[in-house]
Amino acid sequence: MADSFPAACFRAAVPGSCPCTVTLGPTGLEIIPVDGVAVRWRYDHLRCEPTGDERAWLLVSCTAPDHPDVTAVVIRAPEALATLADRVEEPGRSTIVGLANGRRALARRHWRNLVLFAACAAGAVVLGWWLLTRVAPRVAADAMPVETERQLGAALATAFLADKKAIAGGPAVDAVQAIVDRLAAVADTRGTTFTVHVVDNPQINALALPGGQIVVFTGLLREAGGPEEVAGVLAHEIQHVLHRHALRRLVQQFGSATVIAMATGGGDIGRMAGRAGQLVQLSYGREQEAEADRDGLALLHRARLPPEALVVFFERLERAAPGALPEFLSTHPDTARRIGELRRLAAALPEQDPTPLPVDWPAVQESLEGER
Repeated sequence: MADSFPAACFRAAVPGSCPCTVTLGPTGLEIIPVDGVAVRWRYDHLRCEPTGDERAWLLVSCTAPDHPDVTAVVIRAPEALATLADRVEEPGRSTIVGLANGRRALARRHWRNLVLFAACAAGAVVLGWWLLTRVAPRVAADAMPVETERQLGAALATAFLADKKAIAGGPAVDAVQAIVDRLAAVADTRGTTFTVHVVDNPQINALALPGGQIVVFTGLLREAGGPEEVAGVLAHEIQHVLHRHALRRLVQQFGSATVIAMATGGGDIGRMAGRAGQLVQLSYGREQEAEADRDGLALLHRARLPPEALVVFFERLERAAPGALPEFLSTHPDTARRIGELRRLAAALPEQDPTPLPVDWPAVQESLEGER
């Protein structure tokens, strides 16, 4: 029985490396070069040896050639090698078997290399993502001068407040300013000054923009049981400013290149300010929220205000409307665990006698009734 294989499986070694067709007959090989004369080699006259860069092919020659035009044939097809191994004698058979084993080992190495490459590529993607989302925002934020951050925050606040009803003065504004002044006096501000804005809005919310811009909605003041509870919220927001969390949010939103350009005197603050509303809607990360919680409670303690007031505020809101926590808290995952952690942190602080804030809270509440 003869097995014929296509020309693509074979190539004559000399002359000219021309493709050929090889038939594996009962007693030998019939080699038919393209436009050439057929040559027949007996199996017992064959010499077999590995060839190629990775020794993955078989070089077959005849020890008693009866035609000078073809001195060797390179066999590349695994199926042709398997058929030839069944028909040649030793040592050719062992050579072909060893070659087949080597090809399988080579394929396994290639597969392992492919898997290793894919794993390295995936690791590079993860590392790049981590550098882009974690390291770059921190580096870019730290590179920005305080004065540049202040200018940016002022522009953002102006854009954010443009379509809102800000309260120019009165008991509510005075109360918020007194609370912020009390906290800022004992905070490590590193040159940051704070500007407060009170907005007539029923949302129970407060937010911090870069450079010390603090915005408080009247909904928060109406729901708070006293100035100490508001102080707890504002201590949290002040820590977002001091840790430059809001600035890092800018980097994530607009790209580190833009913020770094601003840090060196370039960039377009006005373009960013025009998207202030979108910036405010972005959420802080879990680590940033935990940092603001921990350091906010410590700031309350240094200001001789009761740290547990923040916990009391959140718990009272939860009891009044389960699941309807204020905007700045509800965006954080696992709210119940977060409140429990706040309670634990507050209880761990040294005991002290708090000093009341000089705020007439009934007057603040009464003034807000006129804003409805």
